[in-house]
Amino acid sequence: MATPTVNAPTSPRRRRRVIILVTVATALLAMLGTGAALALAPADRPPATDAVASPCVTPGSAVPTASAAGSATVPTASAAGSATAPAASAAGSVVGTTSPDGGELSIVESGFTQFGSAAAPITRDAVVSTGAVIVNTSGHLAYGATVSFRVLDAEGRPASLDPAREQPRQIPVILPGQQVGVGERHWVASRGGRRVEVARVDVTVTGATWLPVDGTPTAAVTTRHLDTARYGPDSIDATVSYEVLSPYCRELTSTGAGIVFRDVAGVIVGGGFDPTASRSGCLPGRHRQSALLVRSLPPTADDTRTEVHQYCAAG
Repeated sequence: MATPTVNAPTSPRRRRRVIILVTVATALLAMLGTGAALALAPADRPPATDAVASPCVTPGSAVPTASAAGSATVPTASAAGSATAPAASAAGSVVGTTSPDGGELSIVESGFTQFGSAAAPITRDAVVSTGAVIVNTSGHLAYGATVSFRVLDAEGRPASLDPAREQPRQIPVILPGQQVGVGERHWVASRGGRRVEVARVDVTVTGATWLPVDGTPTAAVTTRHLDTARYGPDSIDATVSYEVLSPYCRELTSTGAGIVFRDVAGVIVGGGFDPTASRSGCLPGRHRQSALLVRSLPPTADDTRTEVHQYCAAG
């Protein structure tokens, strides 16, 4: 049975639920021993200060860390097409299609924009900018969920230039009720001397390790968008400046920044990802950071509505 997906774009008022396909991710569970629980979502504008929240939060000792590459083993479905049954580890974590309390990870909204040259030969200007927002509807912590975007034409065929090289994005942790944004850029393929027209983008969440909140120190690493500066001859390159506030007592590890772009009506029109953004973005306290997004900013995006999601992990 085919993996359920969520088509984009969608309305901000509609929530699409996605089935989380999970097996026991041995490589991820092996890391249960050190780490911190932290949230990755934009916040309202906080007062300007460089002080660490008092008292600061000391990372817990029973949650998984991000891998060196910033990605977890991608779970697979069983031969019958159903997800493998949940399995509990000695540390009390659960891996399965849903959290122990029946919650899950759902796509709140998503969207995309195709722009650039419509004619062959292929140039670097022909891209699709994609973005999505995910919510954790459970009362448990969700670790290591990966988000994949599939760019398709009207017949359901891959429309991106090299689908095999597109990597799913891992979100280190999503707190209960937390919303996290993910963005990506895709080069568009060409057939018959013309650029492929993208008809839809499917968004899929594949995997999470669930842990109870009880006894685990948790806090939100928050961000505040400061400025989106366009540049280049076509104004689709961007530098996004933002502020990060980490309430943790020690430095965490930055695994990149996910960006979501919206139009004047607030509808998602794309996004981007900078894997090297703000390596110091997860220091204790408040810090100004920036992300570089090449060929990712849709012409229809309202630069004042840019959302930034700094990804932080322990270890």
